[in-house]
Amino acid sequence: MAKYAIRNKRLTDEEFFRIRKEEVLPQWETSRDIENLDENIAAAYEHSVGLGRNYAITLRDASVRGIHLFQPQFGQALTEYMLAGMGYVEENSSIVPDGLWNVFTDSYTRKNKYDQAADGIVRSRKEGATMLNGWPIVNHGVHEARKIKKAIKSPMSLNSTDEDGRLASEIALAAGWNACNCRSIQEVMSHCKHITLEEEIRINQYETRLAAIYHERGVPQSPHIACNLTGYDSCGFKSFVMVAQSLLGAEQGLKQVYLEFGINMNLIQDVAMMRVTKRLCEEYCARFGYSDIRFIQNNNMFQGAFPARIEECNAMLNLAVMIGILGDSTALVLKCQDEAFATPTKEGMCATVRMARHMERLLADLRLPIGAEVLEEEKILEMEVRAMMEKCLEAGDGDIALGICMGADAGWVSTMISPWKYNKAGVLLMRDSENAMRYFSTGDMPLPKEVKEYHLEKLQSRAKKEGRPLDFDMVVDDLQYASRLPVPSAD
Repeated sequence: MAKYAIRNKRLTDEEFFRIRKEEVLPQWETSRDIENLDENIAAAYEHSVGLGRNYAITLRDASVRGIHLFQPQFGQALTEYMLAGMGYVEENSSIVPDGLWNVFTDSYTRKNKYDQAADGIVRSRKEGATMLNGWPIVNHGVHEARKIKKAIKSPMSLNSTDEDGRLASEIALAAGWNACNCRSIQEVMSHCKHITLEEEIRINQYETRLAAIYHERGVPQSPHIACNLTGYDSCGFKSFVMVAQSLLGAEQGLKQVYLEFGINMNLIQDVAMMRVTKRLCEEYCARFGYSDIRFIQNNNMFQGAFPARIEECNAMLNLAVMIGILGDSTALVLKCQDEAFATPTKEGMCATVRMARHMERLLADLRLPIGAEVLEEEKILEMEVRAMMEKCLEAGDGDIALGICMGADAGWVSTMISPWKYNKAGVLLMRDSENAMRYFSTGDMPLPKEVKEYHLEKLQSRAKKEGRPLDFDMVVDDLQYASRLPVPSAD
């Protein structure tokens, strides 16, 4: 255990403000406008709660009312482009009043390369078009972020992740946005190469504590705990990631959590995943003394490759929205037709919001009946998640932060595809005959025999149907299961 110093322990005020002074604020010059945390919190209250546009309150109220919030995503280089694009969507679709925004930053900001983001801003002004794939919040600073907050009617959350999103989150919260997503495993597996899980947890402890401080002082926050990963991950692993991360966030003081599920595009399995995860987040948090947290179920779209043609892309979007509605998610993060080729356009996001709202109208109050198939998937998923959680807790002597670091070393915390150099791999996944995600190989994951046999049995039904063996070729073929376009007949 001596290898890791990290522990799942709340930052003291002394530790928090030391990190803020020494590591966060020195990152870029715009931090001079947010040095006073008391002033930031007062301004955030004015710009969110005071305007009736607080993200966490809107999400909570929608959950209580049982309605759906649609959440388009947008990010371009210049503030004027943001105002024009987001304003266009709000004026030409039904996102208001039952909607939210995901604002994403550019790749340079995500990697803390603010000098290169500055060059992108200059070039965007020169070219008259966005030369960045997101809004560089750190370079623009809190005053520009407040300008967007004042102009846009729907509450906003910042999606600025990768290794270190602390300064970006500081600016977002000071502007009255939601931020500080709690997703250390999610980030190393999805977007990182060199950073250790221990260091990512340490960085993320600051962000989640920051959100908790705002919440404690009257500006409600609902940080996202996500399992989007790379899009080629089992539902059981996704669920484990969220349950483990819920304990990390709870220790820092989070009181409301946005559970963000990156779906695998199978209705039965995805609904089972969402139900099991919420239940186990509540159970494990209560077990460790965190009994006053509100978990709200929401879903993101498939994170794998999208088809490069509008018709097939629309089918993907429609299925994802249908899964969210039938699965009774509160917020549904939306992608759009553009994303097989580029970042979202205002026209593309507007079209998706219209499509999603019409799908909601068509489905009305219909929800997926919780029958034998769903319950069977829930049973298997729960066995898998409990096995992973208990193994990591045992390794960490009851400390989940230490346990998941040791689990990554041992190959328990592992997935099939990841840029992270510490991912042990060995896990192989493919689709069964109903396109549910199944294990072909579990690698070193400590899964019960019953779970392994269940997945293999499901895969064998596909092999029989297609008349082909279960092999690595099938694994490779399934990487493009959703993006592959039909080949025209030679006749």
